[in-house]
Amino acid sequence: MVFYGIMAMAAVIVLQLSDFDAARVIFGVSHEDVVAGAPPAPFGIPLAALFGAASGLAIVGVSLLLRKVGPLNRLQKEFGAVLGEQSTMTIAVLAVTSAVGEELLFRGALQPLVGFWPTAILFGLLHGGGAPRLFAWTIFAFLSGLLLGGLAEWTGSLLAPILCHLTINFWNLQNLGENEATS
Repeated sequence: MVFYGIMAMAAVIVLQLSDFDAARVIFGVSHEDVVAGAPPAPFGIPLAALFGAASGLAIVGVSLLLRKVGPLNRLQKEFGAVLGEQSTMTIAVLAVTSAVGEELLFRGALQPLVGFWPTAILFGLLHGGGAPRLFAWTIFAFLSGLLLGGLAEWTGSLLAPILCHLTINFWNLQNLGENEATS
């Protein structure tokens, strides 16, 4: 939680230094917009939330279908061994903090400053750190970074990528325990 809290604080500092309105970046609408009666970004909050959660569930479905494939199976076993048995509450806290912290930093602060592709590449590289045994995670994170960045661009807010990221992390972490139980 501390790591992701620091990540979120760094993102907020970058947003402030860049003169971005944090509420607009996250929700697609600022307090001033609401007071003035202006419409939110291309999609309202409920629709952005729906797109985010649905996209996350689609990725989880693909992950479940592919989890027995060579490198993905090894990766899942390694994560299961490192993380061990975790409670649903611990998994939920990790999913929420990682989704909020990473999305604020990557899609909220970095993507507007350095661009869509560099942000997705950096996101992928920082997941796995270049370790050959974690290459599948790096590729998965890069592809996820493309999806998350696209959701941010398309919906005009971070709500969709945060909910997508949260859904992916929560269900994939839940499934680690199931994989260990069935191995």
